[in-house]
Amino acid sequence: MDSNKGLVKVRVKLLGSAVESGYDSETLWAEPLGENRYRIWNLPVFAYNLDMRAIVECESDPEGGLPIVTRVLEEGDCFTVRLYFSRQASDEQIQEVLDLVSQRRALLEKNSREVWAVGLRTLEDYEWLGSGLAPFVRDGILNFESSFQRNEPAIGDAA
Repeated sequence: MDSNKGLVKVRVKLLGSAVESGYDSETLWAEPLGENRYRIWNLPVFAYNLDMRAIVECESDPEGGLPIVTRVLEEGDCFTVRLYFSRQASDEQIQEVLDLVSQRRALLEKNSREVWAVGLRTLEDYEWLGSGLAPFVRDGILNFESSFQRNEPAIGDAA
């Protein structure tokens, strides 16, 4: 069964420090809800202040591309964190971290070997993450950050 059946891609223009990713936008799977509204169905890896299951409003791309997200109408219900593994991290160390967060029923979205988004289902899991990952941070294996950043522009701020 195709897990993306009935979904379409939408484009999120990256703002603030998210453009340091080297990309100007990120595409996400979304469920069309009608009236230019969509529900996001995967974890944003680079876009700040946007979570899975958020409802967003889009406008048509004047160049005929994917619908462009212009604002968040309803916040998502996933606590998203980005993992940035060092280039020196071994495949085994990366897998150890992924296995650890998976024990919390986390959702995983891979951008590259070194960059992952992790979606945590509960506030308890989100609060646990700092202590759970502390040994890996101390050992220089990874750094991490929340996708919710008050100092970063929200979608729609640049509209």
